[in-house]
Amino acid sequence: MTLSGCGGGGQGSAWPSGGARSTACDKNTTAFLAEQSDSDLCREVEVYFGCGCFWHVQHEFATLEAMYFGRAEDGITSRAAYAGGTKVGEGGLVCYHNMQGKAYYGSMGHAEVVSLTVPVGNFSLAAQRFWKVCPSGNRRDRGDAGLEYRAAIGLPGGMNSPLLSQLRGLPGSVDLVAGDGSEGDNIGTKKVYVYDTAFFPATVAENYHQFHDDMVERYGREYNALRKYAQKTQCPGDSSWNPIR
Repeated sequence: MTLSGCGGGGQGSAWPSGGARSTACDKNTTAFLAEQSDSDLCREVEVYFGCGCFWHVQHEFATLEAMYFGRAEDGITSRAAYAGGTKVGEGGLVCYHNMQGKAYYGSMGHAEVVSLTVPVGNFSLAAQRFWKVCPSGNRRDRGDAGLEYRAAIGLPGGMNSPLLSQLRGLPGSVDLVAGDGSEGDNIGTKKVYVYDTAFFPATVAENYHQFHDDMVERYGREYNALRKYAQKTQCPGDSSWNPIR
């Protein structure tokens, strides 16, 4: 595991400004959508996606929101989070590495994920973005090793979600298997765990993790400034000095 932060690579990406192409409640994406009412298409669901470090994954989904959902500033819902574990700490805490050893996410079986709300009519865009981030279920930086970085998806209903079909058959997609919680790393297995968000909800990570640059990539001050819209947690890293902040 990486104590000083998350790995990454590639060139920096500018935060999109202006020219957002809102496709909210798109009614022409898949055959699945043809069976939904207009109100269902506009209904928002909370989901999450994980594949390695959550810093670059958050940037990918926040960019998706800005460019295709027409969201900006406090309307961006993507949050670095933890999910997929079978335990939580006192008071429901799930935290990053800290000197107090308090509610450490890895020891409780959680993975780094990014939670966000998605209109049902736009879920296919989120599905496509996930497989771009996680082709064949593999993260881009294999130096991030361990269950904390496993590939994971959270949907209402898990494997019984009507959204599941939109994750299948896309470029880069692999087998989707039910997650029972606290599984080990799945890199190289061509499998991605799917969790029911009712039983494995996402817990938002510390404020200092939100809208963070990756280890190599720099996303720009406008993107980093979105952190002001994220709430602080009760974890030690938000209440005391932390070296990766």
